[in-house]
Amino acid sequence: MADSENVDTTQQVTSKIPVTKIKNPKRVAAGKAAAEKTRQAREEQNKKIAEAEIVLAEERLRKAREAETVKTPAVENPAADPQALTTTQWLSVISIIILLVGVYYKREEIKRVFAQKSPPKSSTPTPVDFRPPPVKTPRKGGIWLMD
Repeated sequence: MADSENVDTTQQVTSKIPVTKIKNPKRVAAGKAAAEKTRQAREEQNKKIAEAEIVLAEERLRKAREAETVKTPAVENPAADPQALTTTQWLSVISIIILLVGVYYKREEIKRVFAQKSPPKSSTPTPVDFRPPPVKTPRKGGIWLMD
């Protein structure tokens, strides 16, 4: 029991066989070249992204300056109410009013059209048929016999 407590468990088990595997220098060189190309492409992409951000920032700044100059537009009629309706809105309102007036004057004709379509009401109710519906036998599926 005392021996198991004194054993050093931090040592690793190593193989007694010597390592003779040598890396292929051509493959190592190719891997380094590929890594270098990837790094250069990443740097180039970061440069292009930075240039694009600069262009976008300049465009935003230019638009902001234009918005400041256009902020006070020349008003044709300074006494005009900014809440006033435009010509198109006025035409829409007038067309709706004309439509409603036309419906008001045509209401008698409309009432007559709907009155003609409805069936005349009679005092006697229609007779009800209390017979059960005919029973239908389902067709048999499958293979039919040939006579």
